[in-house]
Amino acid sequence: MCRFLLLPLLVAATVFSTSCGTYTLGTRSKPPFSSIALESIENTTLAPQVQAILHQQLAETLSRENNIHFTQPASAAAVLRVRLTAYEHSLASTNPDDTMRGNAFTITLRARCTLVNASTKKPWFTEREVSASHVAHVPITGGFSAVEYQTLPILTRELARKIRNTITDTW
Repeated sequence: MCRFLLLPLLVAATVFSTSCGTYTLGTRSKPPFSSIALESIENTTLAPQVQAILHQQLAETLSRENNIHFTQPASAAAVLRVRLTAYEHSLASTNPDDTMRGNAFTITLRARCTLVNASTKKPWFTEREVSASHVAHVPITGGFSAVEYQTLPILTRELARKIRNTITDTW
């Protein structure tokens, strides 16, 4: 009886241990470049100084990548250009007692990205749109500008993550 249970158990253990052996975490393909540089971010929106926050967060995000080295433009194999194109907010919810007063706003930041081969100057992709949104809740006392100011780092962090994914997951 024990022999009949042992054989199926060994077969199941062998199948289970070999089926997970080829799994890899993350993307399988590597980009055609090993180093990347970030040009100064162009801000065509009305959001003040958002390009500085995005530049810092994008540099931090790219420097954490294992298969790409973040470097200076002179020694990079690829150059990333980012242009902020839209900064919008729309009403997400209103006060039930006063429908002219908003409780929450959806704030959206849009960018267009171009990734260029540094040696040939040919683009890998051009003007690819990436956007990030966040719902900002306004306190009862008001003060939308303070909430909007606090939302900018959240928006830029999400936008930086999405730009990084656009660069690393394309291949």
